Amino acid sequence: MCAINGIINWEGIHQSDIDCVKKSLKEMDYRGPDFSQTSIDDFSILGHNRLAILDLNPRANQPLFSEDKRYSIVFNGEIYNYKILRNELISLGVNFKSTSDTEVLLNGFILYGIEVLKKLRGMFAFVIWDKKEKKIFAARDRFGEKPFYFINKAQNFFCFASNLNGIVQLSKEKLEIDKVAVYQLLNQQYIDVDTCIYKGIKKIHPGSYLLITKDKTVIKKYWQLDYKEKINFDFKTTKNKVQKILKSAVSEQLEADVSVGVFLSGGVDSSIIASIASKQKNDITALTISTPDDVKNDESKSAAYVANTLKINHKIIKLNRDCVNELPYILKNIEPLSDASLIPSTAITKEAKKEFKVMLSGDGGDEVFGGYKVPLQYKENTFKGNSITSSIVNNLIKKADNPIQNHFYSKLNTKRIFKWGGLESYYNNTSLSKTLEKEILNQDFNLISSSKKYYKESLNYITNKEDSLFYVGIKSKLVDDFLFKIDSSSMHNSIESRAPFLDHRLIEFTSKLSLNQLCPNNIDKEILKSIGTDYLSKEFFNLPKKGFSIPYYNYLENSWGDILLSLIKEGVSSDLGLLKPNSVEKLLNYYKINPNFRIGKILYSILILEIWLRVFHLKMNPNDIKLI
Repeated sequence: MCAINGIINWEGIHQSDIDCVKKSLKEMDYRGPDFSQTSIDDFSILGHNRLAILDLNPRANQPLFSEDKRYSIVFNGEIYNYKILRNELISLGVNFKSTSDTEVLLNGFILYGIEVLKKLRGMFAFVIWDKKEKKIFAARDRFGEKPFYFINKAQNFFCFASNLNGIVQLSKEKLEIDKVAVYQLLNQQYIDVDTCIYKGIKKIHPGSYLLITKDKTVIKKYWQLDYKEKINFDFKTTKNKVQKILKSAVSEQLEADVSVGVFLSGGVDSSIIASIASKQKNDITALTISTPDDVKNDESKSAAYVANTLKINHKIIKLNRDCVNELPYILKNIEPLSDASLIPSTAITKEAKKEFKVMLSGDGGDEVFGGYKVPLQYKENTFKGNSITSSIVNNLIKKADNPIQNHFYSKLNTKRIFKWGGLESYYNNTSLSKTLEKEILNQDFNLISSSKKYYKESLNYITNKEDSLFYVGIKSKLVDDFLFKIDSSSMHNSIESRAPFLDHRLIEFTSKLSLNQLCPNNIDKEILKSIGTDYLSKEFFNLPKKGFSIPYYNYLENSWGDILLSLIKEGVSSDLGLLKPNSVEKLLNYYKINPNFRIGKILYSILILEIWLRVFHLKMNPNDIKLI
């Protein structure tokens, strides 16, 4: 993985453009510390910081040019089936100077055009500049594993970068915080693909591409998640097909010219990836995070069982509440994200950096196979109500923090929402009630959540209602939370993280299966657990899911709550017109007396925002942000 950036200026490249690109590259040097370079012509400057994974020879450095120098490319990511594509291109008369996947991608585009995207298996964000036609082709992988920020102004200026700190260096305008993004952060703990913390900065949607000339911008999808088509396979056939794809995906993703390890949380998904990898690669090492302050959710013992059974090397990294001190250093380069697992994800990649450059993860397993038990809960609690019960449920959600209705809202759970409110009510149930929205943000945004937006979209691509739960999980939280988190945390430590569950062949198969085929005995992720028993005991897969995070909700009752109170009283967010400090203090005091998970998520989101405002927006030195 790497950092890419660039400016296309159809009025001509100026020295100021060159200076901006070089400054942007410097701000992203941690994403690609092995080599940095730019290429410049009359209308373009492309930049690249390289994290060398395949073909470590300088001949694979970027920007990379076509043989006739017409095309140049900057590419972030990996093409896992590059060897197959390379052989295909060679058979068609294409010559290669390197063994890198970048050269395969460039030559594939020259030969196939946009259709090359359908041939790629991998994670990627790239730009190809056609010097002759003065045209840009840019694309992002199907799931959005690799980020892509851009600014496109008045058809004469286009710039792009791999992260927020990279793109702001290229902006010619004063940056203004988007209050909608702040609302999203507090409401759903992440900022979605249609929004950015700064106005005017955009992101390419997963599975989409851009074609840009001086006079025209075309944005199109090349891949669409679709659950309409169904097939009727028995469980054994389904399991064998899934296992075959997974083995192929792991095999391709173990390919590297550097050392490769695995993340092992002790849960189902990472344990299966570790199991398959252990049979394909000798002397593999697994890394696990332990949270001694939260023994109930600490999965290190389960992970140790997996490692011992598979006879693989195993290292455990311990975290405590002092890990909050890492947040300023993480947030100084990225959009704010209030997924608390960003902290342990960064800690584990920091440890991985000592020995590895590439790590395999279990990301995507829950979303592809129906984890978190939500699809099964929906199946078991089909809607029994009517318009009146739905209205009551939605009103309780909307006014959750009204003193009168709070008692009744506390009695709602996922099963009751499904049964009496319906599926749409489930997507209304986010963190920020209308009551708190007005109190804390002093504004009524009247917006729907990302989940609700994708639920409405899903109706065009599903046959069974429960399929919308799979669709929404993949399109929303997976992209804008989990994948953004793992890219940010791994790149923070110059580590490439790969996710075999996000091989598109897998989702294109499982999307054709009904929930009954995936979970015939009403066991969540039943197919995966059945595959897992080929490597580990059946009893292991009966253990309850714990999750990969830290007990921030407990820390907020004490030391982290004190940190938040101190920061909010400094007045940074209120001076920017974002938050009302008195309301935040009131909510924190309430939480310390009546702690609950929903309010804890809001308070943690505010803590993240306060830190981000200082280290990113105001450019304070992280060393000067004293937390614990």
